[in-house]
Amino acid sequence: MSNKTYNDLICDTSELISEATQIDEAVFEAGVAERTVFQPLLLELRLRYTLLVSKLDTIYDQLLQPQKRLIVKRLLEACLGRLLEIKYDLVELYLSDYTYDDDEVLQKLQVTPQEAEPCIPQYFVREREEEIEIRRKFITDILTKLGHEITKPPSIVLTEQQAIIIIQSHERARQGRLRGQFMKEIRLLKEKGRDQKGEMSATAATAIQRVWRGFITRRMTKKRKRAEQLLIGMELPPYTESQAIKKAEEIKENRRDRQKEHEKEYQEAVVAIEEQLRAQHTDKIKERIGDELRRWIAEYYERTNRLPEFPSEEGGGSRAMFSRQGTGVESELSKSSPVSSKESKKSKESKDKKSTKTEDNKTKDEIEDLHNYKCLNSSFLQDVINANEEFEDMWKFRDDYGDHERYQKDIIEREKMVLLEQEMRNMVDEMMRSELDLLQAAFDKDRAHKGKKAKKPQKKVRRGGKKSKKKKEKDLTPDRTTESLFEELVANGIIRPYPIVKIDDYMGEKNFIGSEMRKQGREPTPCLGDIRQLIKEYCILPLGSEHVKTNAPLIRSVLLAGPSGSGKKMLLHAICSEVGAMLFDLTPSNIVGKYPGKSGLIMLIHLVIKVSRLLQPSVIWMDDAEKPFVKKIPKTDKTDPKRLKKDLAKIIKGICPEDRVLFIGTSRMPWEAEQKLLFQCYTKVIQIPRADYGSISLMWRTKLHRAGALSQRLDISCLSRISDSYTIGTLLSALDDVLTTKRRLQLRVRALTAHEVAVQLSYREPVYAEHDSAAEIWWYKTPLERRRQKVLQRLEELEQENEEKSAAK
Repeated sequence: MSNKTYNDLICDTSELISEATQIDEAVFEAGVAERTVFQPLLLELRLRYTLLVSKLDTIYDQLLQPQKRLIVKRLLEACLGRLLEIKYDLVELYLSDYTYDDDEVLQKLQVTPQEAEPCIPQYFVREREEEIEIRRKFITDILTKLGHEITKPPSIVLTEQQAIIIIQSHERARQGRLRGQFMKEIRLLKEKGRDQKGEMSATAATAIQRVWRGFITRRMTKKRKRAEQLLIGMELPPYTESQAIKKAEEIKENRRDRQKEHEKEYQEAVVAIEEQLRAQHTDKIKERIGDELRRWIAEYYERTNRLPEFPSEEGGGSRAMFSRQGTGVESELSKSSPVSSKESKKSKESKDKKSTKTEDNKTKDEIEDLHNYKCLNSSFLQDVINANEEFEDMWKFRDDYGDHERYQKDIIEREKMVLLEQEMRNMVDEMMRSELDLLQAAFDKDRAHKGKKAKKPQKKVRRGGKKSKKKKEKDLTPDRTTESLFEELVANGIIRPYPIVKIDDYMGEKNFIGSEMRKQGREPTPCLGDIRQLIKEYCILPLGSEHVKTNAPLIRSVLLAGPSGSGKKMLLHAICSEVGAMLFDLTPSNIVGKYPGKSGLIMLIHLVIKVSRLLQPSVIWMDDAEKPFVKKIPKTDKTDPKRLKKDLAKIIKGICPEDRVLFIGTSRMPWEAEQKLLFQCYTKVIQIPRADYGSISLMWRTKLHRAGALSQRLDISCLSRISDSYTIGTLLSALDDVLTTKRRLQLRVRALTAHEVAVQLSYREPVYAEHDSAAEIWWYKTPLERRRQKVLQRLEELEQENEEKSAAK
C-alpha cells in the first residue's frame, strides 16, 4: 500500500480514538454507579481499544515518517495500557478472569469474534531482532562447546569415481525392474492368447470403449462437483501459500527497510541540528535568562528588603520561583507543598471519627459495595487524549510526501530549543545560587550579623508519606560482567533455549455464548480460545512494553494448570517468543545438584534475580509448580522439590512494576499442594479446560487440511466426537503416528479415514473423569472463585431478607 493509504488510515483512527475517549471519560464522570451500568460500557470500550491497537500496530509497522511514528507509538502504548486497565475493571465487575464478548457490541461495531481478540504488536520483537538473535546465538554457541547440543553430522564428500559407481548401480537396478515388468506383461499376453482363437471381436471392442468412456465421464463429473463445492465454500482448496500474500509480505519488508533508512537519516539530522543550535543560541539564551533573573532578584530586594531563597533543581529552579503567587513573608503555601504532621494527624483523627459507624450503616455500605462499583483510576487515558490532540494539531493536515516523509526540520528545531533552554536554565540557576550566597554573605557582613550564616537551600522532605521499606539488595557479584553471569547460567542449564512458537498457533474456539449465559445468571465454561486471549492480556501485552508494564495493573506471577498434553509448555514458549524473552528454568528436577548448600541456593536466587533484570524481558519458569508445597514427598523423588519453598515468595515479591519479569508455574495436579502457600505465590491462576467440540473440530480441520489429508470420506464431526476425552497434544501425537511418510504418499489413492485415527487413539491415555472432578473441586478453592462464590451467597441472603421483610409487611 502507498503512503497515502496509511496517512488516511491514521486520520480515520484518530477519529475513532476521539470517540473512544469520549465514552471513556463518561465512564469516569459517572463515578460510583451500579455494576450493571458499567458492564456494557466497559465491554464496548474493551472492543474499541482492541480495534485501535490492531489499527495502530498496522500503521506503526508500515509508516515511513520517523517523527510521526513516534507519536503513533505513544498512542499504541497508551491504548495497550488502557486496554489492560479495562480488563482489570471487568475482572472486578464479574469476579472472573474471563471476559466474553457481547453480541450487541459486536453487531454495533460490525466486528467478528476473531477480530475482537487483542493482537500482539509487531514491534515487540521487530525492534529487537538483532539483540534477540545475538542472545540465541550466544546460548547455542555455549551449548555446542559444552556438548549439550547435538551437532549435525557432516555432509559426505564423494569422489567422482564413487559418485559414478552409485549412479550406475541405481540405473542398472531401475533397468532391471523395468525389464522384469516388461517380461511379466509378455508372459501374461501369451497366456491370454492361448485361450483366445482368432482376432478380437467387435463385442470386446465395444466393452472396452464402454468401460473407458464411463471412467472418463465419472472423472469429469467428479472434477465439476469439486469445483462447484470449492466455489460455494463447502470444500477447502489445497493448502498452498498464496502468491498474493507472499507479494504483500515482500512489499511490507521493503517498507521496513526504507523505515530503517529514514530513521537513520532522522537521527543524523537530530545530532546535526542540535550542534548547530548550540553554536548559534547558547550564549544568547544564557545572557537572556541571567538578565531576567537578576532583574527579578533586584525587584524582589527593593520590595522586601531581603534576598529571595532560590529553589533547588528538584523544586523546579527559577521556573518555580517565577510561578509563585506571592513572594513575601506572608505568602500562602502552594498547593503542592506537603501537609504538616499536625494537620495530617488532625485529618487522620477526623477520618477515624467518620469511620466509626453503626451496624446498620455497615450493612448499607456492604449492600452498596455489592451492587455498586467505581472504575480504577486510569494512568493511560490522559496519555491517549494528549497524544491524539498533538497528532491532530501537528500532523493531521500536514503533507508527508516527497522529502517531507523523511523528517520535518522545524519540529526538530522546536523540540531541541526547548531542551536547550532547559539545560541552559539549569546552568544559569546554579550560577545564580552561588551569586546569591555571596550577596547574602556580603549583606550579613554589612548589617554586622557575623554570627548568622547565609541560609542554604533546604532539601525538600517528604512528609506524611510512608518511606519505602524496600532495602537495597546486596550485590554478591559486583565485579562480574553480564556476559560472564549469562554464560554461567547457560552452562548450568538455568537459562535455556526454546522453540519459536506463535500464540495464534494455539488453536481453539472462543465461547460465543458466554455473555448470554451471564445475562441468564449462569457462569460459562471457558474454551481454549478464551485461554489464548487471557495469556495475551496477562502475560504477553504487559511484558512487551516497558511503559505499559510500569503503569498497568501489576501481575507478578501466573500459574498454568492443566492435564498433560493440554499445551502448558507451548503457551510458555509462545509467551517467550512473542516478546523475545529470556527463559530461566527453576524446575526442581533441573536445579538438582546445582549450586549445592545454603550459600549455593542464595547465589542461585541472586543470579536469577539479577540477570533476569539485566536481560529484560525475562520469564522465570517452574514446572511441577505444586511440588515445593506438597505435604509429603515420595521417597523415590530425589529432586528435593522443597528446596525453593521458602524463597519462591521472595523471588516473586522482588518483581517491581518497572521490571519486565514474569514468574510462570505449570502444574498437572495443583490440588496436591498446600493451597494457602500456593496461592500466596501466584497472582493469577489459569486452568486450561477440557478441549471442547468446536476447538477439536477446528484443530482437526486445520491440521488435516495442511497435511493434504482432508477429504469427503473423512467425517470430521465423528472424529471430533470420539476425540472428546483427549487433550490436543495427545490428538496431535496420534495424527503424527498415523500420517507417516508412506501413508502421506498413499493419500491420493486411499483417503484417510476416522477409523485409522481412532485406532491410534485407543493406545493412548484419555483424561479420566476422576482428574476432571479433582480439577473442578480445586478450581472452586482458587482465591478469585471463592470471592465470587461469597458475593453470590451474600446476594442470595440479602434477597431472602428482603423477601421476608416484604412478606412480614
